[in-house]
Amino acid sequence: MTTNENMRNAARIGIAASAGVLAAALTAAPALAAGSPRTAEDGRLVTTTSGPVLGTVGSDVREFSGIPYAAPPVGALRWTPPRPATPWSQPRDATKPGPVCAQGPYNKPVGSTVSEDCLTLNVTAPRDASAARKKPVMVFLHGGDLTTGSGSQFEPRRMAARGDAVVVTVNYRLGIFGFFGHAGLPGSGTFGLQDQQAALRWIRRNAAAFGGDARDVTLFGQSAGAKSTCAQLTSPAAKGLFGKVIIQSASCGSFTPTLYPGQPAPTTTDSTKWRSLTEVDAQGGALAKTLGCEGQADAIACLRGLGTDRLLAHTEEFGSAAYGTPTLPEDPEAAIRAGRFTKVPVVIGHTRDEGRMVTAALVNPAIGGTPMTEQRYVELTDQAYGARAAEVRRHYPPSAYTAAGAQWAPALAWAAIETDRTTVCPVLRDADAIARRTPVHAYEFADPDAPTWTAFPAGFPAGASHISDLTLLFDVNRPDGTPVTLSAAQRRLAATMIGYWTAFAHGGTPVADGAPGWAPYAPGARHVQTLAPARIGGVDDATEHQCAFWKNAR
Repeated sequence: MTTNENMRNAARIGIAASAGVLAAALTAAPALAAGSPRTAEDGRLVTTTSGPVLGTVGSDVREFSGIPYAAPPVGALRWTPPRPATPWSQPRDATKPGPVCAQGPYNKPVGSTVSEDCLTLNVTAPRDASAARKKPVMVFLHGGDLTTGSGSQFEPRRMAARGDAVVVTVNYRLGIFGFFGHAGLPGSGTFGLQDQQAALRWIRRNAAAFGGDARDVTLFGQSAGAKSTCAQLTSPAAKGLFGKVIIQSASCGSFTPTLYPGQPAPTTTDSTKWRSLTEVDAQGGALAKTLGCEGQADAIACLRGLGTDRLLAHTEEFGSAAYGTPTLPEDPEAAIRAGRFTKVPVVIGHTRDEGRMVTAALVNPAIGGTPMTEQRYVELTDQAYGARAAEVRRHYPPSAYTAAGAQWAPALAWAAIETDRTTVCPVLRDADAIARRTPVHAYEFADPDAPTWTAFPAGFPAGASHISDLTLLFDVNRPDGTPVTLSAAQRRLAATMIGYWTAFAHGGTPVADGAPGWAPYAPGARHVQTLAPARIGGVDDATEHQCAFWKNAR
């Protein structure tokens, strides 16, 4: 789901280095054998298979930003599978992130530059990580509906230092540049997924240089990054590139679409956001015609000759990867349910109030920007659910949501419908399917006062909304550039969550020192770990979110 994750990267440790400092570091750098960590004495200089990079060193971590893992996909390389980066011999400045991948302004970090030349990653490693003390590697895929966002929005310093893990954040092509399709175009509809795989292969080749264990990689993502993680679970080309996954706030299979005012509800709860190659290619052909390229001797060459901005106007039309392709042979929904996926340990979960962010950001403005009235709630549910609308309202009466303020109760009822129907119950269906074949731990992030960095109407109770869990795992900035801060209780919860996430990376189970136990998820048992400042422990998630009702409802 598209989220207003608009932020810029938190300030890096000591990112400014003078020419004299750089020269001194290079003079001090010894010649080191291939295949071992190659660093200058202070750890700022690391030699990768592509070339040397010069990062920054803090008290507890080393950071290397903006490292190319593939060649710039520009010009004749637009809409081609990722190619190896051109090697370099002189130390490359790795003290700041690279440009974010081409996208609209909605989700672009403040102060960042935008470019199609964006296939870079950022590495944060514990300061003591070395060939002799290798750490597990955690690779994070950002969200943004596959059309927006960047890896540099999320500063993983706390996770790397406290969790004793090497953390990598990744940029991958988005929207029309990452998921465009056209008949006869190799890689059609899957360039962004191929970028993620190229990054994972680069990490496998270079993890040891940063003190990471290339044989111990955990892939994790949130929202569209979680959907991407699901895709990689079912992609034959990704097999062997990771050994554990964490799926946050998205379903692998039933991507039930968000319901906007005036739209009818989907005719089935089994709707999917994945699209067939035939559909994606047809959409690309139609766009080529619109842009005056279809019918040319070489339509793709014509499209590659168009400017970035002209294509960006159509980027939202390509927010889905294509299946029926070498990268993604089948709809991940079908693959997950049939057991055709890589069998690795899985953590999967959601926030308790997923739907409030979309309700506040999109639904409320769509009805005039004022709080939804009960009359409007009835009208909208009638439009959405027709003959079943009264039954839906009996399950979600506004009167059940007045504790947060009577003026917001109808909007909160609508948000609860969207939380349960679009995210929670599909996530639990995925957990059921996956847990039949491989170990699963499931969670619900439930901090009622979770920090947010997206815009909410004044007084709107955001609760544990979509993406709010990331404020505890990473350092992030609000749209105006100010950092999100945590209360003392939230800092304790953040430490526990980072402990769970990184313990899973270390050993395959989220068992953290001093934290409450976390029982495995089993189909039918419905044990989900709730994560909140006031309580960490088991909760009956399916009952709390009325999944028995949504099993057959539309």
